[in-house]
Amino acid sequence: MLYHLASYLMEYWGPMRLLQSYTVLIGLTLYAGFLATYFILPKFYKYLPSDRGREFTISAEAAKGKPTGSGVVFITIFVFITLLFTPLDLLQVVILGLTWLTMLTGFLDDKSVKSWGEYRKALLDLVISLAASFALYYLSVNKNSPEGIQFWLPFVTNPISVSPWIFITISTVMLWASINTTNCTDGVDGLSSTLVLIGLITMGIIFYFILGHKDIAAYLLIPHLQDGASWALITFSLAGVLMGYR
Repeated sequence: MLYHLASYLMEYWGPMRLLQSYTVLIGLTLYAGFLATYFILPKFYKYLPSDRGREFTISAEAAKGKPTGSGVVFITIFVFITLLFTPLDLLQVVILGLTWLTMLTGFLDDKSVKSWGEYRKALLDLVISLAASFALYYLSVNKNSPEGIQFWLPFVTNPISVSPWIFITISTVMLWASINTTNCTDGVDGLSSTLVLIGLITMGIIFYFILGHKDIAAYLLIPHLQDGASWALITFSLAGVLMGYR
């Protein structure tokens, strides 16, 4: 929103052009995400459901009574900040919506009087992962790669084109496994967000400085991602929110 707004306002006030710099926007999203989560999240603790204790975690009994389902607050903050600072395309809007929906299923399970059960939650995560995979394939093909999705493999000279069903199958399995792997570490205080934060910062650097940079990508003989900078903005926005949550 601010990126597009700046293109109209910088004619009247020069400093607005800074809002069209992805480097400036990355810094703003990090600080905005951190500060918004740090100050807003504690105000909602009294409205959040309480932890019932979790199996296979250290001091599971001690966790009982702690606020849980905080994602409904900080993921909503993440979505708002991303919409505010990042110029989004249709694919990114869909992925953002599915991310919020994934959070919502977990929150509703935490809030319910009777737990939904592992199988129902796993099925919901699978459906969302499948929807994301379809969006990643068909919306990417229409915009970035009209010839189809290609895999770049180590020690292979040329990229390998893959059929839709292969991509969707592999993508769905990876997304579904990632969701459940994150859930496995969620019972240990701070471990989930710390691991995800490390991954997000790494991905953001790769999106912005390598895949999103045409010359560097060409030098390293890897594909250039035209909207790599906007994906980096989304990634750093979530990283800033998680810093405030930590």
